[in-house]
Amino acid sequence: METTIRPPQHRTVRHFAMEGPKDLPRDAAVAFLRECGHEIRDNEDAIIRIMIAAGRDLPLKDITAECYR
Repeated sequence: METTIRPPQHRTVRHFAMEGPKDLPRDAAVAFLRECGHEIRDNEDAIIRIMIAAGRDLPLKDITAECYR
């Protein structure tokens, strides 16, 4: 009998932050962050926090460096 023991795969969780409108679709947020130079891979877990303003939509702005130092 043969068995293979594989170490558990470590999933990478990366955090991003941005300002934008409240109804921004996930794909649009990912595309914007990629345009800003972030490497977001499909096989990683990514948490994207979108800061919104009450009563008005904010323009798109990458604030990842300010929030996650």
